[in-house]
Amino acid sequence: MVCLKDSYKSSIWKLEIKAGRQSVPIILKISKPLREKRPESIVERNIYRKAKKAMQPFMPLIYLTKKNVNGRDLWVFMEYIESVKGRVRYSPDHFSKIIPTLAKLHASTMGDRMKQHERLFASWMPRYDSEEMIRERKRINKETLDYLDRAMKVPNLKKMLSPHYDLLRKLLNKGPEYFPEVTNAGMSIVHGDLHTANMVCRNVNEEVWKLKLIDWEGAKYAPCWFDLVNLVGIFLAYRREWKEEEETITRRSVYLYAEEMRKNGVVFDMDPMQLFQMAYLQRILQRSLYLQLNWAVTGKKEAKLLPVLLEKVYVLSKRLILYE
Repeated sequence: MVCLKDSYKSSIWKLEIKAGRQSVPIILKISKPLREKRPESIVERNIYRKAKKAMQPFMPLIYLTKKNVNGRDLWVFMEYIESVKGRVRYSPDHFSKIIPTLAKLHASTMGDRMKQHERLFASWMPRYDSEEMIRERKRINKETLDYLDRAMKVPNLKKMLSPHYDLLRKLLNKGPEYFPEVTNAGMSIVHGDLHTANMVCRNVNEEVWKLKLIDWEGAKYAPCWFDLVNLVGIFLAYRREWKEEEETITRRSVYLYAEEMRKNGVVFDMDPMQLFQMAYLQRILQRSLYLQLNWAVTGKKEAKLLPVLLEKVYVLSKRLILYE
């Protein structure tokens, strides 16, 4: 037994199960009870317990789940597949290895294909179009405006925000629902936290990875383009060494995603690049800007992305003709 990770939420163990001459590695994930029932914790537990058959093509094989161990824990025994993290020097070249699996996940849970699983997910999978999530977006929109004004009272933040302040207020006052086209393009189950630590693959030398995803806490039924924004847009926002190539990388990834979705029976009515840009701006205004301003004002974390997001808001709103 080797403990791979231990936190207040969970413990993850790698076990070696021996039978005769065979030795099989498996993962035991122990989900700990939290003082407050957090929706994301409930989502991941139910994906492992209730939705393992529907979601099996996109996550490691679940051998066994056992709830209420010690009266409180959920134990999940699953197939061991090595994480992508640390096995490759991750770069935008790897998007082409990930996007085919992502498109299969989205296409398999979109529209009529989701209806066959509706009963399975209805009581616990968060829905972007639900009254609860709409209320949450309205709350965040209001607080983002508040943090924006508070940030303008901090000299170094005011200097950064001043050129963008009027535009930000104008856009945020139109929120929190900005582009219905993004939702109309199609909703599906999205993973919500796509990075290499949450991707596992047996052979990273293959042209297209036989990818599985883990850590489904951020999963929800939402516009499919949000995962691509996370995979491509947010990654490139952090990695500014690819700034000069960002447009080319993004365009290539977006059209590959649209082609893979077409192969799986989903065709977008709008230009995929425009849908991506709308989804990216929508996510910034609905969530990312709120977090960055919150961190900048309170000092909880370093607001690394704030300058990049401000530039993105300016560029994308201009491209999408949201202001003159």
